[in-house]
Amino acid sequence: MNTLPPLLRIPRELRDEIVKHVFEDFDQQRLLIDKYHNVLEQNITPPFRALPPICATSLQLYFETTPYFLRKIKLLSFNLATTCWLRKWLATFPRNLGYLSIHHLAFRNFHGPEQIKGYELLALCSNIRTLNIMFGDEFSDPGIVPSLAISSLSSAINAYESFDNVLLIHQLYRIVELPNLEVLEYGFHDWDEPVSGARERQITEWFGIKFRGKGRDVSVVCKQMQR
Repeated sequence: MNTLPPLLRIPRELRDEIVKHVFEDFDQQRLLIDKYHNVLEQNITPPFRALPPICATSLQLYFETTPYFLRKIKLLSFNLATTCWLRKWLATFPRNLGYLSIHHLAFRNFHGPEQIKGYELLALCSNIRTLNIMFGDEFSDPGIVPSLAISSLSSAINAYESFDNVLLIHQLYRIVELPNLEVLEYGFHDWDEPVSGARERQITEWFGIKFRGKGRDVSVVCKQMQR
């Protein structure tokens, strides 16, 4: 008796077409992976509770169908642990399919260690189309020395009164290097006027110049992101 699930009894090419059709009408927009899975686990396991039932039917279907699911969904990372877990989990798929399937990604906190690991993940996800980033303000308390790039500064005012410092602190050039980016939405944590308004205009204009210089039409919007 053939014990394979019915979907696995048909040729792979046909299965792929069926899976594509299943996810064409998929209406889930976001996936908060840490809500459904333990991102602190040492041994990376499939996050079956966070995936549609078709992905959890068997291990074979998990590897075949999950990449299609990932192309449709926006993955959200709210902390360093989730970003690190995502990188390790996506690496478990063969032929880099995990990384290559990510088209929509969002970071709720992007500064310090979260920023370092976030850029490492982005470098692997070369098919990113939509990127949402909330830049963190690690300089909000006077006396805190920035952990990235500018060790001589000691306050939020000093750090962000220079536009060049913002570019350096948040390494914005790395976003311009994303080859397939179509939409960039970004925001700030705890940036007060008039600094945030001025920096928003400068950053948006800077991105526009850089993308156009590469012959690309990328939509750049500054907005507050919500969970």
